[in-house]
Amino acid sequence: MLLTNNLTFSYDSHHLILDKISLAIPEGKFSLLVGPTGCGKSTFLKVLAGLYPKYAGTLSGTVNLNGLKSGLMFQTASEQFTMSTPREEIIFALENLQVNPENYQARLDEATAFTQIERLLDQKISTMSGGEQQRVALAILVAMNIDLFLLDEPFASCDPEARHFLIEKLAHLRNQGKTIILSDHLLTDYENVCDELFFFKGQSLTPLSKQDRELLLHKSAATPTASFALPDHEAACFRLTNTKLSQNRLLLKQGHLDLIAGKTTLITGPNGVGKTSLFNALTKMLPYTGSLTYLDHEVRKQPARSYLLKVGQIFQKASDQFINVSVRDELNLSQKQCSSAFFTDDKIAELLRYLDLDQALDQVVYSLSGGQQKKLQILLMLIANQDVLLIDEPLSGLDHESARKIIHLLTASKKRRHQTLLIISHEVATLADCCDYHLVFKDQRLTYVDK
Repeated sequence: MLLTNNLTFSYDSHHLILDKISLAIPEGKFSLLVGPTGCGKSTFLKVLAGLYPKYAGTLSGTVNLNGLKSGLMFQTASEQFTMSTPREEIIFALENLQVNPENYQARLDEATAFTQIERLLDQKISTMSGGEQQRVALAILVAMNIDLFLLDEPFASCDPEARHFLIEKLAHLRNQGKTIILSDHLLTDYENVCDELFFFKGQSLTPLSKQDRELLLHKSAATPTASFALPDHEAACFRLTNTKLSQNRLLLKQGHLDLIAGKTTLITGPNGVGKTSLFNALTKMLPYTGSLTYLDHEVRKQPARSYLLKVGQIFQKASDQFINVSVRDELNLSQKQCSSAFFTDDKIAELLRYLDLDQALDQVVYSLSGGQQKKLQILLMLIANQDVLLIDEPLSGLDHESARKIIHLLTASKKRRHQTLLIISHEVATLADCCDYHLVFKDQRLTYVDK
């Protein structure tokens, strides 16, 4: 057993995160941590990894990992990369572990084959999708040949196929004697894999009984069906005509496509297909060839400042959206730039309470959990009051209740302002009720589908 005894942790004297957690987690098993956004899952994993209290916070109590070598995969994989490419990153990790250089290639080949990142090995990590980066981060841990895999929301940006593949790979590692401790909000694909399930309640972590665990995972395995309408000669917000996008390779070759004005369109597709690159082209961050118009005006010819006051992008990585240090400062900046009388001080205070962020006003934005950062990011962009929002993975890192609240806010904003919303997400069933149309990005083109 891996043992914690009276484990108590806080970042400061005002915010207790973990309170007297005494827990036995079995070695050589697959353990899943669940709980609401901001409950302490990431903090607990960082304590197990030895990052806390070395780099932040105050800790009392003890952790005994029985001498197991551990490695942590962050919730945002890009935060733990140092080198330019996966090949360089894996070699760098092996150098730090003082592995004999004669063994580098064998370790590299094993990790690459195990996670199937062959085509990514020499690609710049900064150009990869979030799901591709998560796969690379796992490959690094495999190459390090650790005993204990600590994984914080490791599939938040993965498409369903990649998610299923990687969970099966982790189960294979468990079968080889490795210990897996993983946090997640989405419980699909774990039904026949998870050995233990621990639930955060308050500041405590409690193991669920075998019966409760199996009931919860079985219920989560049932995926509801989704259906969508198909556009019928409606007004276009964006129009693509013979449009091509490239980044390392050709991503998009679209003959003709209208993105409908005043509607919510869901965009899905495999990791790395080019979904985020499409958004970057729509916000003038990535060049394109052919024609791409916004309200019949070519995007590349639009003055950036006036255009981006109308078209906003909510980035996949929430922290990329922040400019200031504290939550309060971020909100003040958004209010100054807001032209709407709707977002009064009282209204923003109401929304902060609704999103459970009202106690975080004086926190550093980067000290928030991944889910809290996502909720703050979306609130800030709603306050910006733009005509079009391009929303990349809005539910990443959110528990079910937080996701429901975010969907409600996006739907209300669209209705109030007649906004055009384009949403990239792999959670089709969760978003189906709030989306009018569904575009599938596959084989270098986008196609409307009714399911």
